[in-house]
Amino acid sequence: MHCEYTDLCGYLNDMTKSFLRHLAPALLVVMWSSGFVGATFAAPVAPATTTLLWRYVVAAPLMVVVVLALRRRYGPRYLRREAVLGALGQAGYLYGVFRAVEEGLPAGTAALLASLQPALVAVVMSGFGRRGGRRQAAGLAVGFAGVALAVGPDALTGSGAGAAGALWAVLGMLSLSAAAVLGDLWPPPAAEKHGVLDSLAVQSVIALGFFAVVAVSSGQAAPPADPTFWLAIAWLVGLAFLGGYGMYLYVQRTRGPVAVSTWLYLTPAVSAAWAWAMFGQELPLLTVVGFVVSLAGVLVVRPAPERGTPAKDSRRSGAAVTPGPPRGCGRPAHSRGRAPARVPPSAN
Repeated sequence: MHCEYTDLCGYLNDMTKSFLRHLAPALLVVMWSSGFVGATFAAPVAPATTTLLWRYVVAAPLMVVVVLALRRRYGPRYLRREAVLGALGQAGYLYGVFRAVEEGLPAGTAALLASLQPALVAVVMSGFGRRGGRRQAAGLAVGFAGVALAVGPDALTGSGAGAAGALWAVLGMLSLSAAAVLGDLWPPPAAEKHGVLDSLAVQSVIALGFFAVVAVSSGQAAPPADPTFWLAIAWLVGLAFLGGYGMYLYVQRTRGPVAVSTWLYLTPAVSAAWAWAMFGQELPLLTVVGFVVSLAGVLVVRPAPERGTPAKDSRRSGAAVTPGPPRGCGRPAHSRGRAPARVPPSAN
């Protein structure tokens, strides 16, 4: 029996997903690095704790409204998992990084300490049987060398006052590393099929609660009247939270914890590029060289296959039964004047 139906909508859907999988790491690096711009906007007019609080005062209700409109439902096991990941990957990481800067730690030193994360994640995952071999080790070493070049001498010129800041930066790095490892080793309940949107919604509520307690207890909850502050909040919510954390969770799910951590090697140099473009800060040649070296390390570590096996093309199986078109697609094209068989609409 000759089958003339081609699932064009399904093909385009698969092509779109494949394109997003390939583009997501680059988006992750750009969006994650954009947090530097928002923090720079807000720093002259508000303490870091105030900025972090209002970032989630805006983001969390927005995410809750979206998931309620979509009628999402979450079981207690899923909520527990995402609450832990949100406390580690968002609240713990951001608080550590912002406190490090407030303690006077140079940005280059903070970036260098944060770049220890991929190697730490790789070591921890190897303890659970996820061994990467010599190629992964070499790539991680090259990536770290690139970060050291990108941050340049600033990483080594911190004053003695930066010791407390270094501790906070390490704690933030450990918190994000723990979230990356747990996110892989602690799978969500099989019965609940949730995506990045759901994770962002639950985790943002947890982060809001954390920063609300910190800000209120320190007397730093009130926002300043300066409009620059609200520009910074809009930037941090739209690019750093929705874009940065959204892509982080997506890349982690599709490529694994070591891969998503390794892509962060590129963020110090890209943050410098943001500063050059937005604030006219100098972009040293050494930073550009460090970016190239880090990129080489990332490409070495990058796994070739992605999680999940694409569904086999039904046209290769020679099956006589033709699947129905996805909801929202038009009628299938046909040739030779032969009318296609009527197929009931999808129940999905």
